[in-house]
Amino acid sequence: MKCGRTIAWDANVCQFCGYDYRTANAPAAPKETVKPIIGGVLIILGALVELYVGYVLAWTGEAFSGITFGVSDFLTVCGAIVLLMGIVALLGGVLSIMRKVYGLAILGGILSIPGGVIPGLIGLILVAMSHDEFKK
Repeated sequence: MKCGRTIAWDANVCQFCGYDYRTANAPAAPKETVKPIIGGVLIILGALVELYVGYVLAWTGEAFSGITFGVSDFLTVCGAIVLLMGIVALLGGVLSIMRKVYGLAILGGILSIPGGVIPGLIGLILVAMSHDEFKK
């Protein structure tokens, strides 16, 4: 460690004890927490709800085929959109757990909110707070 002796102001290493002052000023590596894992699980929960709702809308929209004005087609299209949102949210949750592709993890968190407002928002906040833990 530091021996307390005076050295030149521009010295990187103490000539007496060998203490390297460059490592003392180096930024610390970010510490991994469980935030992206918990956030990813919450995002996945919202995604699963969206996948179920999308399935119900897309495939049971045919049950309304007797109704005029194209309600059946509208429900099928809405269901397909919700299914797509659920797939992207599911991917974002998995990537959050893996701490990869921060942008897609955030997008997944945003898209999981309709599936579950509270889990989706909490998951999104946790992922956003753990930005430094994601691999570049």
